[in-house]
Amino acid sequence: MSPKTILYIAISEDGFIAGEENNLDFLKPYQGGEEDYGYSEFIKSVGCILVGRKTYDVVVGFGYPYHPEKKVYVITRQTRKSSSDKLLFFKGDLKALVNEIKSSQGLNIYCDGGAELAHSLIVEDLIDEMILSVIPIQLHQGTLLFEGGVVPNQFSLKSKQTYPHGLVQSLYVLKRGFFSKYRGEFIAGLLVFLMLLLQSLWSD
Repeated sequence: MSPKTILYIAISEDGFIAGEENNLDFLKPYQGGEEDYGYSEFIKSVGCILVGRKTYDVVVGFGYPYHPEKKVYVITRQTRKSSSDKLLFFKGDLKALVNEIKSSQGLNIYCDGGAELAHSLIVEDLIDEMILSVIPIQLHQGTLLFEGGVVPNQFSLKSKQTYPHGLVQSLYVLKRGFFSKYRGEFIAGLLVFLMLLLQSLWSD
Protein backbone atom coordinates (compact mmCIF):
# COMPACT_ATOMS: atom_id res chain seq x y z
CA MET A 1 0.00 0.00 0.00
CA SER A 2 1.32 3.44 -0.93
CA PRO A 3 2.16 5.80 1.93
CA LYS A 4 -0.34 8.55 2.65
CA THR A 5 -0.11 12.04 4.05
CA ILE A 6 -2.54 12.25 6.95
CA LEU A 7 -3.67 15.32 8.83
CA TYR A 8 -4.33 14.09 12.39
CA ILE A 9 -5.55 16.87 14.63
CA ALA A 10 -8.05 17.85 17.33
CA ILE A 11 -10.53 20.67 16.79
CA SER A 12 -13.44 22.25 18.62
CA GLU A 13 -17.02 21.82 17.38
CA ASP A 14 -16.77 25.18 15.65
CA GLY A 15 -13.51 24.30 13.91
CA PHE A 16 -10.78 25.87 16.07
CA ILE A 17 -7.48 24.11 16.76
CA ALA A 18 -6.54 26.61 19.47
CA GLY A 19 -8.18 29.36 21.45
CA GLU A 20 -6.95 32.90 21.81
CA GLU A 21 -3.18 33.26 22.23
CA ASN A 22 -2.71 29.57 21.27
CA ASN A 23 -4.63 28.41 24.35
CA LEU A 24 -5.04 24.62 24.29
CA ASP A 25 -6.85 24.13 27.60
CA PHE A 26 -9.88 22.68 25.83
CA LEU A 27 -7.80 19.56 25.06
CA LYS A 28 -6.78 18.79 28.65
CA PRO A 29 -9.83 16.71 29.67
CA TYR A 30 -9.04 14.35 26.77
CA GLN A 31 -5.32 13.89 27.41
CA GLY A 32 -3.46 11.45 29.62
CA GLY A 33 -6.30 9.02 30.28
CA GLU A 34 -6.61 5.35 29.41
CA GLU A 35 -8.30 6.14 26.09
CA ASP A 36 -5.88 7.40 23.45
CA TYR A 37 -8.48 7.65 20.64
CA GLY A 38 -6.50 5.40 18.30
CA TYR A 39 -3.34 7.49 18.49
CA SER A 40 -0.95 4.66 19.44
CA GLU A 41 -2.01 2.60 16.43
CA PHE A 42 -1.90 5.62 14.16
CA ILE A 43 1.62 6.64 15.16
CA LYS A 44 2.91 3.12 14.41
CA SER A 45 1.99 3.71 10.77
CA VAL A 46 3.96 6.98 10.63
CA GLY A 47 7.48 7.30 9.25
CA CYS A 48 7.91 11.05 9.60
CA ILE A 49 6.08 14.18 10.70
CA LEU A 50 5.43 17.52 9.03
CA VAL A 51 4.70 20.37 11.41
CA GLY A 52 4.46 24.12 10.98
CA ARG A 53 7.08 26.22 12.71
CA LYS A 54 4.54 28.07 14.89
CA THR A 55 2.99 24.81 16.11
CA TYR A 56 6.42 23.35 16.75
CA ASP A 57 7.49 26.38 18.78
CA VAL A 58 4.29 26.28 20.86
CA VAL A 59 4.75 22.61 21.75
CA VAL A 60 8.44 23.00 22.56
CA GLY A 61 7.58 26.12 24.56
CA PHE A 62 5.43 23.98 26.85
CA GLY A 63 8.57 22.01 27.72
CA TYR A 64 7.65 18.86 25.78
CA PRO A 65 10.12 17.07 23.50
CA TYR A 66 8.70 16.96 19.99
CA HIS A 67 8.54 13.34 18.79
CA PRO A 68 12.24 12.53 19.26
CA GLU A 69 11.55 8.97 18.03
CA LYS A 70 10.45 10.17 14.56
CA LYS A 71 11.99 12.16 11.75
CA VAL A 72 10.46 15.63 11.91
CA TYR A 73 10.31 18.29 9.21
CA VAL A 74 9.53 21.73 10.64
CA ILE A 75 8.08 23.79 7.78
CA THR A 76 9.27 27.37 8.05
CA ARG A 77 9.84 30.55 6.07
CA GLN A 78 12.95 31.23 8.11
CA THR A 79 16.44 29.80 7.73
CA ARG A 80 17.22 27.73 10.81
CA LYS A 81 19.92 25.16 11.40
CA SER A 82 18.81 21.62 12.12
CA SER A 83 19.96 20.29 15.47
CA SER A 84 20.06 16.63 14.41
CA ASP A 85 19.43 14.36 11.44
CA LYS A 86 15.95 13.66 12.86
CA LEU A 87 14.91 17.31 13.21
CA LEU A 88 15.06 19.24 9.95
CA PHE A 89 13.92 22.81 9.28
CA PHE A 90 12.57 23.02 5.74
CA LYS A 91 11.70 26.11 3.67
CA GLY A 92 11.59 24.63 0.18
CA ASP A 93 8.88 23.24 -2.09
CA LEU A 94 6.30 21.24 -0.13
CA LYS A 95 5.13 19.14 -3.07
CA ALA A 96 8.67 18.09 -3.89
CA LEU A 97 9.29 17.24 -0.23
CA VAL A 98 6.16 15.11 0.12
CA ASN A 99 6.85 13.26 -3.14
CA GLU A 100 10.46 12.63 -2.10
CA ILE A 101 9.41 11.25 1.30
CA LYS A 102 6.75 9.00 -0.23
CA SER A 103 9.21 7.58 -2.75
CA SER A 104 11.87 6.88 -0.13
CA GLN A 105 9.86 5.17 2.61
CA GLY A 106 6.81 2.94 3.00
CA LEU A 107 5.25 4.55 6.05
CA ASN A 108 2.74 7.38 6.25
CA ILE A 109 3.45 11.07 6.69
CA TYR A 110 1.79 12.67 9.72
CA CYS A 111 0.80 16.32 9.34
CA ASP A 112 0.48 17.78 12.84
CA GLY A 113 -0.67 21.26 11.78
CA GLY A 114 -1.00 24.07 12.21
CA ALA A 115 -3.63 25.71 10.07
CA GLU A 116 -1.23 27.41 7.64
CA LEU A 117 0.62 24.19 6.85
CA ALA A 118 -2.61 22.22 6.53
CA HIS A 119 -3.99 24.80 4.10
CA SER A 120 -0.77 24.81 2.03
CA LEU A 121 -0.89 21.03 1.70
CA ILE A 122 -4.63 20.87 1.00
CA VAL A 123 -4.56 23.39 -1.87
CA GLU A 124 -1.90 21.23 -3.54
CA ASP A 125 -3.94 18.02 -2.96
CA LEU A 126 -1.10 16.71 -0.79
CA ILE A 127 -3.31 15.59 2.11
CA ASP A 128 -4.71 12.13 1.37
CA GLU A 129 -6.70 11.68 4.57
CA MET A 130 -7.77 13.73 7.57
CA ILE A 131 -8.49 12.32 11.02
CA LEU A 132 -10.31 15.03 12.93
CA SER A 133 -10.98 14.53 16.65
CA VAL A 134 -13.83 16.92 17.44
CA ILE A 135 -13.93 18.06 21.07
CA PRO A 136 -17.50 18.82 22.28
CA ILE A 137 -16.90 22.50 23.00
CA GLN A 138 -17.24 25.75 21.07
CA LEU A 139 -14.39 28.25 21.34
CA HIS A 140 -15.81 31.04 19.12
CA GLN A 141 -12.35 32.66 18.87
CA GLY A 142 -8.82 31.52 18.14
CA THR A 143 -7.20 29.70 15.22
CA LEU A 144 -9.53 28.09 12.68
CA LEU A 145 -8.29 24.97 10.94
CA PHE A 146 -10.36 25.56 7.80
CA GLU A 147 -11.79 28.71 6.30
CA GLY A 148 -15.23 29.27 7.78
CA GLY A 149 -14.73 26.21 9.98
CA VAL A 150 -15.93 23.95 7.14
CA VAL A 151 -14.13 20.85 5.83
CA PRO A 152 -12.91 21.55 2.26
CA ASN A 153 -15.13 20.25 -0.53
CA GLN A 154 -12.47 17.94 -1.98
CA PHE A 155 -12.80 15.60 1.01
CA SER A 156 -15.57 13.11 1.73
CA LEU A 157 -16.51 11.59 5.08
CA LYS A 158 -15.56 7.90 5.20
CA SER A 159 -16.24 6.98 8.83
CA LYS A 160 -17.12 8.43 12.20
CA GLN A 161 -16.65 7.12 15.74
CA THR A 162 -18.05 8.55 18.97
CA TYR A 163 -16.05 8.00 22.16
CA PRO A 164 -17.09 8.33 25.81
CA HIS A 165 -17.23 11.94 27.05
CA GLY A 166 -18.43 13.09 23.65
CA LEU A 167 -15.32 13.20 21.46
CA VAL A 168 -16.19 12.39 17.85
CA GLN A 169 -13.43 11.23 15.51
CA SER A 170 -14.08 11.52 11.78
CA LEU A 171 -12.04 10.14 8.90
CA TYR A 172 -12.12 12.15 5.67
CA VAL A 173 -10.51 11.01 2.43
CA LEU A 174 -9.46 13.04 -0.59
CA LYS A 175 -11.81 12.65 -3.53
CA ARG A 176 -10.04 11.37 -6.62
CA GLY A 177 -10.78 12.57 -10.13
CA PHE A 178 -11.97 15.93 -11.42
CA PHE A 179 -15.71 15.26 -11.20
CA SER A 180 -15.49 13.84 -7.69
CA LYS A 181 -13.57 16.85 -6.41
CA TYR A 182 -15.65 19.49 -8.19
CA ARG A 183 -19.06 17.79 -8.24
CA GLY A 184 -20.73 20.60 -6.30
CA GLU A 185 -19.36 23.30 -8.60
CA PHE A 186 -20.29 21.23 -11.67
CA ILE A 187 -23.89 20.77 -10.55
CA ALA A 188 -24.23 24.46 -9.64
CA GLY A 189 -22.88 25.47 -13.04
CA LEU A 190 -25.21 23.04 -14.79
CA LEU A 191 -28.23 24.46 -12.95
CA VAL A 192 -27.27 28.00 -13.95
CA PHE A 193 -26.88 26.88 -17.57
CA LEU A 194 -30.32 25.21 -17.55
CA MET A 195 -31.95 28.29 -16.02
CA LEU A 196 -30.41 30.53 -18.68
CA LEU A 197 -31.50 28.08 -21.39
CA LEU A 198 -35.09 28.07 -20.09
CA GLN A 199 -35.13 31.85 -19.89
CA SER A 200 -33.94 32.00 -23.50
CA LEU A 201 -36.66 29.59 -24.65
CA TRP A 202 -39.37 31.51 -22.77
CA SER A 203 -38.24 34.83 -24.24
CA ASP A 204 -38.60 33.34 -27.72
